[in-house]
Amino acid sequence: MSFRDKYSEFFEQLDEKYFDEERFVPAVGPEDAEVMMIGEAPGANEVEQGEPFVGRAGEKMNDVLKDINVDRGDIYITNLVKIRPPDNRDPKSDEIEAWAPLLEKEIENVNPDIILTLGNFASRHMLDTSKGISKIHGRIFTREGQKIMPIYHPAATLYDRSKTPDLEKDLRKAFGKENTGQQKLSDL
Repeated sequence: MSFRDKYSEFFEQLDEKYFDEERFVPAVGPEDAEVMMIGEAPGANEVEQGEPFVGRAGEKMNDVLKDINVDRGDIYITNLVKIRPPDNRDPKSDEIEAWAPLLEKEIENVNPDIILTLGNFASRHMLDTSKGISKIHGRIFTREGQKIMPIYHPAATLYDRSKTPDLEKDLRKAFGKENTGQQKLSDL
């Protein structure tokens, strides 16, 4: 069953001004994933390939996941807004609110152990906060019984490489793969 079919009730009530078939990117990943990642909105590469996080930021995320031995295919990956905003602008609050019922339904259906919010938009929306990602990344919050951990958006590490260690550390924490400080004999 396609994403649109699965959530047909939502799409039937969505105001058409918030939908454009040519800029639509559905979520991917298993419906029983332990970890859900939420970004802000698709970019050009995502629209072209029909999948979230496949551009440069997605490649960065894939590299970090590979480094910590996590299979991207085990993660449910979605966005606040499923339509690429015009001119690659940030999503507006009315767009985020229009798509919010679908995101809530996705969370209910997947019921992940933890949600990772990527960057400011997703983190501020999910935690109903005005605090920036640099102040809250890597901490685990609870909202309505759901664990949520804000992390840097992988795109941020492309513009500021000093954030890469924090992204990796936060992902390790989220997946229970923290560095213990121990080394293998073969690493010495």
